[in-house]
Parts: sequence; C-alpha cells; structure tokens
Amino acid sequence: MGAPKFIDIPAAWYGDKMMVNKDLWTYNLTEIDIAELEHAADSFNNLSLPLGKISKENFPLPKFADFLQKTQNELRKGIGFKLIRGLPVSRYEPKTYSTIFCGIGSHLGSARSQNAAGHLLGHVRDIGSDVNNPNSRIYQTTARQSFHTDSCDVVGLLCLKEAMKGGDSMLASSVTAYNEIAKRRPDLVRYLFDDVATDRRGEVPEGQRPFFTIPVFNWYKDYLTCIYQRNYIESAQRFKSAPKLSVQQKEALDLLDSIVNEPGIHLEMRLKPGDLQFVYNHSLLHDRTSFTDWPDPDQKRHLLRLWLALPEDRPLPPCFSQRYGQVDIGNRGGVVTKETILHAPFDA
Repeated sequence: MGAPKFIDIPAAWYGDKMMVNKDLWTYNLTEIDIAELEHAADSFNNLSLPLGKISKENFPLPKFADFLQKTQNELRKGIGFKLIRGLPVSRYEPKTYSTIFCGIGSHLGSARSQNAAGHLLGHVRDIGSDVNNPNSRIYQTTARQSFHTDSCDVVGLLCLKEAMKGGDSMLASSVTAYNEIAKRRPDLVRYLFDDVATDRRGEVPEGQRPFFTIPVFNWYKDYLTCIYQRNYIESAQRFKSAPKLSVQQKEALDLLDSIVNEPGIHLEMRLKPGDLQFVYNHSLLHDRTSFTDWPDPDQKRHLLRLWLALPEDRPLPPCFSQRYGQVDIGNRGGVVTKETILHAPFDA
C-alpha cells in the first residue's frame, strides 16, 4: 500500500480541538457580502438561463470571490471544511436562495449530478423512504446516516429549515481515523486498502455492475484518499458476484466506525436556516444524527445540496473511475446513468 504510518497534515484534526477553535472554520456573512450575493442572483436571473448554466462568469462576485477562492484552497489543502453563516433565506423565494447557493458553488467548482435523475441541486429531506430498502437513499429518511463520503470532491449544504429535534451535522477526519488505526491496531491497516464492494443502490451507470469495488483507503501520488459508506458496503453483500468481506475486513471496518464515533474524534454542529457548509470528501467523513420532524409539512427539515468537482485538486487512483465516471481533475464525480438528464430543480 505504501502509506506512511502517520500522516501529519492540517486535515488530520481532532473534533474536541476544533470545537474550541470555531474561528478556524466559521465565517459570518456581512451585509456587504449579502448585498453582493443578492445582486449577483438578480443579474443571473435576468439572463433567463437555466440554473444548471450558472458560472462564476455570469454570477460575478467582485469582493466575495476572494473569500471563496481562499475557502476552495482550505477545502483542498487545509482542514477540509467551512461553515458560512447568516444568509437570510427566509426573505427569499426558492429561485433566489437556490441561485445564490449554486452561484457560490460555481466559484468553488463545477456542479455534478447527485442521482440518476440528474439533479445538480439536491434536496435533503425525509420523503418517507424505507430505510431497510437496499435501494433507498438514507438522506431521504429521518434515520441516522453513519459516517460516510459522497461521490464527489466537495459536498455543500444550505440549510433552509431545521428539524424539531436532532438532525445535527457531524464531521470526522478520515486521516485522523487512519492515524489512530495505525497506532492502535497496525495489523488491521492493510485490510482497509483491499477492494471492497459498495452498493450503487439501484443507480447503475451503463455497462457497470450494481456495485463498485474501491478500497476504503487509497494511497496514490502521496495522498491518502478515503471513500466510505458502511451501510452500502453491507448491502452490497446481497450480490452474488460481489467480493465477500473477510473477518479481518469486518474487524477493520468496525474499528474505523468506532473511532470516528468517539466524542474526541468527531465534530458536531447544528446547521441553522441560512447556514452553508462545505466539506471535502477525500479527507473528511460526514454524518447526520437521526431526527424528529415538525408535524407541519411547511416546517419540515429541508436542506439544499451541491456536489462539486474542484479545479487543481488532488489526483485520484484509476479505480475511482468506477464511481466517478472519470478521474479527470475538475470534471469528475456524480451519478450518471443512461437515463440521466442534467438539471437543477428548485423543488424536488
């Protein structure tokens, strides 16, 4: 595998230390920032273009763009996440807050399809999906998700409404998890670099199997890159052609799960309406606690989501093409099937 026994980079952080250094990862929008974002949204919407055509050229941010450029670099090479607070979403129509969110995303990277339907703008909310159905997407339920990565360089969220109880965001460094496993159980490290089947949950690209086989940890061109979704690894075992998990692999995965769930390892935060969160998937894992929603349908928990491909990002190993379609920097990731038509729905 070739990975060092200890990786010392900014993304190898501990949650308890991050909790007492919120200034490292939190930014509060100013009135000047908000006015610039609103002006850019009005300018774009006056062009009468579909939202999927938004770009940093037609969503100009003369001053705020510098902050987003620094944020992009922090995602790639720094601690790997950013919380931006204070967008006054309650005073906007869906078209306006969706345009602002996608416009911010366009300054960070290029939007990718999040499902077979081709949604560039995703909607994270409970739609009553059966969490026990192997083709369900867990984010469309009220259940705890478990720590995982998404199939893109960066995932972004904009909170529109929070749950009545629960639904808190959780982040953990996969680099820290690797370091801890290497320290506590060096005999198990190698098994996290073996191929493991992960269920595509019914969204199968043309010519591909209903699962992909990529190791949880990958050491490539001096980068440790993680791709992980334990629930989907478990459900992939239903396929006869999927490689079966060995006893050692299961033990290694159990240890990984145990470590990232330790209070001192992960970071927990509650996203409030108007909060934007951007997370770098290659070095961080994210999760969400279970939640109880409001009885009023108009008040139910609702977040918008973006999947982004970053320019000038790290190289990914060729095996990632099974999931990312291709590994070309700036043009990779997402879910594309034969029926996919790219679009950005305001409500879905």
